[in-house]
Order: sequence, then C-alpha cells, then structure tokens
Amino acid sequence: MDDLELLEKYEPVLRFAKSERFFPMAVDPYLEWCYFFASGPQGAAELFSHLNEPLIYKIGRLNSEQFFLRFVNKPLYDFDIWIWGGGISLVGIAASWFFGGMVWLEIAIAISLLVGLIIFMLASPIRLRIIPPFLAVIFFSVLAFVPIRFFLGEIPYVSLAVEYFVLLPIYLLILFYLLMRILKFYIEKVLPEGPGLAMDMLSQATEKIAQESYKQYQQILEKHEQPVYYGRVVREKDKEENEWTILQYHFFYAFNDWRLAANGMNHHEGDWEMVAVYLKNDKPYALLLSQHGAGNIEPWESVIKAIDKQGNETTHPVVYAALGSHANYSKPDVIRSPSMYKPGRVQRFLFWFDGLVHYLFLLFNPNQKARQIALKELQAKHANVLAEDAFVALKDEADHYIVSLPLEIASGDGFRAGFQGDNLKERVLKSSSYLKRVMSDRGVTRPKVKEWKRVLLNPEPDWVQYKGLWGVKSLLDDESGPPGPKWDRTKKNHSVKQRVRWSKPLSWLAELEKLKH
Repeated sequence: MDDLELLEKYEPVLRFAKSERFFPMAVDPYLEWCYFFASGPQGAAELFSHLNEPLIYKIGRLNSEQFFLRFVNKPLYDFDIWIWGGGISLVGIAASWFFGGMVWLEIAIAISLLVGLIIFMLASPIRLRIIPPFLAVIFFSVLAFVPIRFFLGEIPYVSLAVEYFVLLPIYLLILFYLLMRILKFYIEKVLPEGPGLAMDMLSQATEKIAQESYKQYQQILEKHEQPVYYGRVVREKDKEENEWTILQYHFFYAFNDWRLAANGMNHHEGDWEMVAVYLKNDKPYALLLSQHGAGNIEPWESVIKAIDKQGNETTHPVVYAALGSHANYSKPDVIRSPSMYKPGRVQRFLFWFDGLVHYLFLLFNPNQKARQIALKELQAKHANVLAEDAFVALKDEADHYIVSLPLEIASGDGFRAGFQGDNLKERVLKSSSYLKRVMSDRGVTRPKVKEWKRVLLNPEPDWVQYKGLWGVKSLLDDESGPPGPKWDRTKKNHSVKQRVRWSKPLSWLAELEKLKH
C-alpha cells in the first residue's frame, strides 16, 4: 500500500458546527489573495533578491522568519491607512508650523487627531457598538442626578416636611432604580464586549477583517469547491524496535474567527491544524489532535469511527472541529472553562466582575427562584466570593450561565467533510443551544463537494519551507497569523525551530501520553 492509499484508508471525517464559516482549503488560492511583507531588517534585505518571483515559490526560498502574509488588503481596513494618514498629518502639521503659526498648528493637530479617531472607530464594528451603550449610560446618569439641585434650596409652595419626608424618599427610590438599570445595562451591553474590544484594538485581524475574510473565502469557494487536506507519512522506530507509521493530516483555514463566532479570545488570518493517526507495527494505536496548548490524544479503541452504509465500522476517525478556532476534538463537546486559555489579569477581573454584578442582580431579584439560587450560592461559597472563578459555574433562574466565558463549541451539527456513510449515527450537539441567535443564525457558505481532495506532502513542496507567518502580524502573538505546519512560532532572541510534531512525532506522542496520565 503506497502513502496516498494509506492516508486515504485512515483519513478523518471532520465535523463542524452549524455556523462555521471557514473550512479546510488549498494554500494556492489563499496565496493568490495575499500581499507579502517583511517584518524585520533581515527579512527586508532578503526580500530584495526575490522581488519578481511568484509568491508560492518565493516564500519557500526565503531563509528568514521575518515575513508575514496579509489576506485582506483593503486600504480602509488595515495598517496602510495609518501609514498614509500619519504621513499626511505630519506634513500638514509641519506646514502649519512654518507658514501659519501657532493657531494653524493647533488646528492641524486637532484635525489630525479627529481623523485618527474616525479611522480608528471605522476600522471595526465592535468599536462602533460601544458608543450607543456609553451614550445611554450618560443619559441615564444625567436623568438620575439632575433633580438633586431641586433639594438644595426651597421648593415653592412645598413645605420642608413634604420635601424631605415625601419627595426626597421617592426621589431616592427612583435614583436607586435608575442606577440599578444603568448598571445592568452596562454589564449586559458593554462589559461582555470589553475583552473583545481590548483585543480588537491591539489587533490587525479585527472584526471587520474577519467579515472581509469570509467574503473573500466565499469567492474562493466558487472555483475551489472541495475541502483539502495535506497528507504526510513518517516512518520511525522506537527504542524497543517497534515500527511506527505516522499519518499526518494538515488542514489550512483562511481565518480563525473564534471571537466573532463563539465569544472566543482571538482572531487571526490563516490557521493550521492537524490530526494524526499513529500505527504501531501496522496496527492503529492512537489519534492525536491539535488543540490549544500541546494537543490531545485518544486511544484508538475509544475513537469514534465513521459507519458505512451497511452499518459497519470503518477506519475513519470522526473528529469535531471547534467553531471559529478549528481546534480538534475526539468527541462532540462544548468546553466552557478558563483553563482552556491563559487570560490576562484584566480579562480575569472582567469575568469576575461580570459574575459579581449578575450575582447581585440575582440576590436582589423580585423573582423568588433567583433569590434562592443566590442565597444557596452565598451559603456554599461565602468564603470564596473574591476567588477568580467564584461565579464561573453559576446559572440564573433561566438556567443560563451568568458569566460570558469564551466557548469552545465542537458540536458537529454542521458541515461534514470526508467519508460519506451512515452519517446520522454519529453523535452531535446542538450548537445553537450555547450561542446567541446572532451567532448561531449567521450566514454561511459551505463547500459543494463533501469528500476530501488529497495532497501529498512527500516530497515537501516549496511553501512548506516558509518560516514566516501565514497571516497579518499584530502586536499580540495570539492575534497574528500562525507559522506553517513545519515551523514553530519564533520566540524572542531564539532561532526558528521545527515543530516537535513535525520533526519528532514520537516525542509528541510521548508528551501527550504523559499529559494524559
């Protein structure tokens, strides 16, 4: 059996959530949309010797890792407008200083700041969505505190007794009610957007870029209708002379829109994921999956396999790709846990504060069931209210979680890529049960063909040698495109290294087996 036949025998079935927008694709059409940039002096110097070469060949001949691709290239959506805007502003400020004096200089600076603010706000819808809630908070605050001045002096035709024992208590009750409404409105409309807004402001892969990436991917699907995996076969021996055959299935996605799709933590252009089947002495041993962190392992005996139309179990493992992030899971699952990622201090505080305020709403809620939930929680965790995860698992009277943590939704109730058999026997979850309607009902375009197109990476094509990023570079690594399937992300003051799962697949197996136990 040759490599391609072996890959086909064990190729996985990938199941996606209903509202997934991006699916495994070939790198060639992606590169046709991309612009190419150097991110450092070494990269810039090397780029000059490859200026006229096609991108798909050029990237594999570059030795430096100081490069990145950019999938969405519209001036109003990316850093180009900041470069042009900044240059024009500097010229305008300098001209005002030399020819107009201090007054014109101040006007030029004010105009530059205003233009910068407009560009910043228009760069992503999430920034515009914050404005109405803030205006509402200001309106309610004014409505609440303006009447105070009426109690600072005498009110005509009203006695002091009526003023302070009738009107003032009524006003204080109304004030308390308005303040609670303001706080509830702020918590429900502004605070959930807080972590996303903070990440969005530091990112080149903004919400607008996510939407434009989907539009471009739709156009790619019109010509390239079939999902693609890149297969690689590695053969090794361990210390006990066991013969291992490692079947690697690499999947490339045009965009990771985890934040927009499922209230996740990050966005980035380009996304590389992998599923690997390990054969020990020609017998299936384990299924290894790329996820957040090191990854995960599933013994072959407990792997869900596709069923053919005659009701027989096949050798095709069923893998569930998480909504937006495309992390791979061996079973349908919805993971709602802060241990899934490493949030910063500000994000952890926002989650805790969100839970605290919603808990107070439960405690003082007119609904008796809500109050009972809050009181039971207080009795059970009276000493742990200040803990970061104090309210993570708490649900309200409608059985909804009160804290909006990022969700990893590997439900499998949407598009299904790979071997087509008795698909209805495979387990799935209903993703819409865990998402806001605006997320679960968003428009999607899926590949017209459901079976895999197989591309062999033995021998390696030129683009595999590319050490740079497969998406636009941002201030944060989590918001930047990933390196390719072969190379690890470069750490500061370190040279680029191959991924362990590529160069030492048995070491990756040992690492995941150790973590499993």
